[in-house]
Amino acid sequence: MKEELEKLVAAGKVGRQHVEALLQLVQSGFAMHRSWGFGKIKAVDTVFARLTIDFQNKPGHSMDLGFAAESLKPIPGDHILARKASDIQSLRQMAALHHLDLIKLVLQSFGGKATLEQIQQVLVPDIIADDWKKWWEVAKHELKKDGHFLVPVKKTDPIVYQAKEVSLQERLMGDFRAAKGLKARLSVANELLKNLTDLADKNTAVAEAIQMLNTEIASHQRTLPTLALEAIFVI
Repeated sequence: MKEELEKLVAAGKVGRQHVEALLQLVQSGFAMHRSWGFGKIKAVDTVFARLTIDFQNKPGHSMDLGFAAESLKPIPGDHILARKASDIQSLRQMAALHHLDLIKLVLQSFGGKATLEQIQQVLVPDIIADDWKKWWEVAKHELKKDGHFLVPVKKTDPIVYQAKEVSLQERLMGDFRAAKGLKARLSVANELLKNLTDLADKNTAVAEAIQMLNTEIASHQRTLPTLALEAIFVI
C-alpha cells in the first residue's frame, strides 16, 4: 500500500504529509470522524484516490484520500467500537460471563477511564440488551472488590482502570481521608459500612473513621446539627 500511495504522491493526487496517516487507517481498518462517528473502512481506491467507509448513518461513504487522512482518526482493532463491528458475539459472551474483562476493555478503549454514562452508551443495547441496572449492580460489586478499578462515589466521576492493584481498604480509606466536609465524608463512611466484611483489617479502618467523624461532629453540632446527628447514627 505504501508503494501505491507514493505513486499517488508523485502524481500530485495525495500530499506526502498524508501517507503515514493513510497507512495507519488502512492498517487499523476502523476510524472515527468528529461528526459522523465510528466507521469501518471497506476499500481504498488508489486509481481515483478515494476511500470507502461505512458509518452508521452513512454506509458506503466515499471520501477523497487527502480529506480522509486529515479528518479520520484510526481506531485500533482491539477498541470496543472495533470489536463491536467485527466480533460482537464474543462481547456478548463476555458480558454474560466476564463482567470485569468487558469493563476493562471499555475503559482501556477510552484511555483508561470512562464515566458510567459512557460505559452504558457503548454497551447498551448492542451488547447488553437485557436489564442494564441489574447487570451493572452485579458488575459494580465485582469492580469494588477488584484492586485494579477505582469506582468513585459520585456517578458523574469516571471509573478508572489501573495496572497496579490497590486493596479495597486502601481505596475506601483514601477516599475517606480525601473527602472534603462532613457530608462528603459521610457518603464514603456509608460505603465503608457496606463493604465492611470485605476489608482486610476492618478494626483499624473503623477506628480511624470513627475518630475522624467524632472530630467533624464536634465542629458541626451547632452549625449543622442535622448532619451531625446523621454522623452520630453512622458511628
